[in-house]
Amino acid sequence: MKSYILCAAVLALGACATQPAPLGPSIPDEPTGPALSAPDVQALVVGNTGTGTMSGSNATYAMYVMPGGKAELRRPTGIEDGNWQITPDGKFCVKWELFRGGEDYCQRVYKNGPVYQFHNLNSVELLTFEAGRQL
Repeated sequence: MKSYILCAAVLALGACATQPAPLGPSIPDEPTGPALSAPDVQALVVGNTGTGTMSGSNATYAMYVMPGGKAELRRPTGIEDGNWQITPDGKFCVKWELFRGGEDYCQRVYKNGPVYQFHNLNSVELLTFEAGRQL
């Protein structure tokens, strides 16, 4: 009988425990601001470094987008190389060596004041851009 009381007490205390804090900012359902065209995305990213936080976490990262289709990504785990392209409809697509499983990853770009949202169904990265390589 004592073990049943003990089990009930443990379950009751577990129900009162606070939930863990989220990993980071939530992913917005809808983008804000106008979507950028392919030429606008190219003018924004090529030759520049975007810095921000990854959706669903507080991890800061930066990507430098070089002319000619090469890019560098700095994450807390290190720097890796990638290849990028911009689709005719304005999506920025990048394939990193390891990040996101080395798969092509495309996002539409939206302007929201000084911040740019790189948005798809799985994530939203909020980035600001500086000229040149800032890794």
